[in-house]
Parts: sequence; structure tokens; C-alpha cells
Amino acid sequence: MKKMRIASAIMAAAMSVMSMGVIANAADVSVKIGSETVEKGAAFSVDVDLSSVPTSGLSSIDFAISYDASVIKVTDVSLGAAGKTGAAEKEGELGSTLFDWYDNGKQIVIVWATGLTDSQYWVKNGTFLTISGKAVGSEGDKTDLKGVAVDRAAYPGGGANGDIVFAAVGETSTTDYTAAFTAGSVSIGGKTTTTTAPVDADWGDVNCDKTVDVADCVLLARFIAEDTSAKVSSQGILNADVTHDGKQDTNDVTKILKYVAMIITKDDLAK
Repeated sequence: MKKMRIASAIMAAAMSVMSMGVIANAADVSVKIGSETVEKGAAFSVDVDLSSVPTSGLSSIDFAISYDASVIKVTDVSLGAAGKTGAAEKEGELGSTLFDWYDNGKQIVIVWATGLTDSQYWVKNGTFLTISGKAVGSEGDKTDLKGVAVDRAAYPGGGANGDIVFAAVGETSTTDYTAAFTAGSVSIGGKTTTTTAPVDADWGDVNCDKTVDVADCVLLARFIAEDTSAKVSSQGILNADVTHDGKQDTNDVTKILKYVAMIITKDDLAK
């Protein structure tokens, strides 16, 4: 059924072009395919964005995106905001033939075509598609996502490769636009790990005399009480944060006192 709808949409676009004559290579439509790096087995999602679309828009689009099936498995292609023009609702029963996609194992085939000549229902700039799937290759694998002509021979009874179509089919004329593709990719990377550098602190040594004793507790208490004569260096302030909450307060004094009273160990000050 999906192939039938694709064939129907292609035929509708082709008949319109044949009946009206084509102005070729009028301008470039820029097609940018997104890139993403994911872990093996993880889901991916990349957008296909259109820019430099003529003001009137596009009524017929037919192209493919090539990829390596050993690296990714494509599970869905959905229309983005630029592809949801209201044409499907306007066409009624024919709306089901407006957009479809097909995966032939090497290419993601994309077809969007409306018979409406009112350009308010045509595709404009923005996100046209979102391609999603799963990374099935190995770490370090990468597949390029390139815009290409559809390999019609991949279908039973199909012929040679077709043209890439970005066209505006009006009531009295048809304009074909060339496409300038920016390739995307999906890469498989390893798990991302964050390494935190060890803190260079002598926990509890507020006065930085290489010893943790009552003097450190007294100095820290005076510092917290904003005694202007209690001078604590930046290293001492770091050493004082034995509760590791980013501040110096009475909780730190209490914990240092517990060490001085041999209730906890020096290792506990570091926790």
C-alpha cells in the first residue's frame, strides 16, 4: 500500500509537469541534512531543513537520502513544520497520497506532492522532515546521509534512477528548481564520561600549618563570625569546607572538632 501511494504521488507530479512545460534550473533550493553522534544501540534523530525556497513554495518534491544500513536502522520519517502545510486536509480523500517515504535498504525515498495550485498549501522554508531510527553498528562507525536521486530500479519492475525534483506546479506554468544538498551523518561513539579533577586540599587545615587541631576550629569560627582580624587564605578557605557544600559555616567547625576529638578520621574529613 505504501508503494502504491508513492507511485500515485509521483505520477500526479509527473503528469502536471508534462502538461505545462518546465523552466529548468531556475534557482537552488538548499537542503541541509542534520548530523548526530549517539552510542551503539541508542536512538538517533536528524532533521532535514529547507532554505532558499522560492516565495511561492514547492508543490512537488521527490528525492532520496542514501545511507549505510550496517550502521543505522531507519524506523520513521515524519513531516516537520515546513511539510505540514494543510494540503492533506484540503485534498480530502487524496490527502493520503500527499506524503510518503520508503526505505529500500540503501536509500530513504521521500515524496511530497500536491495537486493544489494554491501556493498557500505549498512547502516553504523550515524543517521539512525528521528522520529517526537506531544505531546498529559498532563504536567508531559512521554513515553519511546524502541527498541523491531515487533509485527506481530498487522497486520491482522499476527503471533507471530518476531526477531529483523540487518543483512549483501552478495553473499555467511549472518551475523546476535545482537542489543544493548539505550532507549529514550519524556517528556511533562511546559512552561519555566526565572526569573531575581531584581537589588539592588538606581538609581541616584552616591555618595551613600542615596540622589539623583546635587552632583551626578557632580560626574558622572567628572567620565565620566576620572577625576582621581572622585572616584565612584562599587555600585555607578551601581546606575548611569539610562538609563539601561549597561554603564555610558552623557545620564545618563541628566536623573538624569531631576529628580533633578522634571521633572521625582524616579520611572522613575528605568525604
